[in-house]
Amino acid sequence: MSKNKVTVTIAGKEYTILSDETDEYLQKVAKHLDKKIGEIAFANNQLTVQMSTVLAAINITDEYFKSMETADNLRQQIGQYIEDVSKERAELTSLRAENARLKQQLKSCSEGQSSTNGQQSIL
Repeated sequence: MSKNKVTVTIAGKEYTILSDETDEYLQKVAKHLDKKIGEIAFANNQLTVQMSTVLAAINITDEYFKSMETADNLRQQIGQYIEDVSKERAELTSLRAENARLKQQLKSCSEGQSSTNGQQSIL
């Protein structure tokens, strides 16, 4: 894949980024970071751009780690669901086999009863 050279604006400064990602994606990332920096700077106008940037990076990193933890939890849940489905599928297969066996047994009993009903008792 060829590298894309994209110019983005973050906290009022232009940066040129060289990446495999699309222009649209890089603009989206830069816009997100710029928004976070702006929110922090707006909440406390005593902070320098550098301080706001560091705090934004900390917040974004926190969001990232929490998202990763949530994703790990979801993967574990999905693994458990898959395991549960496998057990239920095995039980279903077993129950279907038992059902077929019982149907055959009932059919055999019904056929046996029909043949004895046709015979007359001499007693």
